[in-house]
Amino acid sequence: MIKIIVHAYVNCENKAIVEVVFASSDESIISIKMAELTSKYPNDYLAAYDLPLDTDLTTLSHYPSVEIGKEDFN
Repeated sequence: MIKIIVHAYVNCENKAIVEVVFASSDESIISIKMAELTSKYPNDYLAAYDLPLDTDLTTLSHYPSVEIGKEDFN
């Protein structure tokens, strides 16, 4: 199992950006990085997700995802 940190924010063009910014299998490193990112981006959304390896994530009850509209592809 690994953990990923997801960072979501609205950029200067009012576009929602969601990015995976860090991944590790070491929980203590994730904690340190989350504290660093929370301090750096206090108004943004940050979340750490457990990510099991070799798993179809869509079969889980909750997994990292973001909703976008068709207009986002234009």
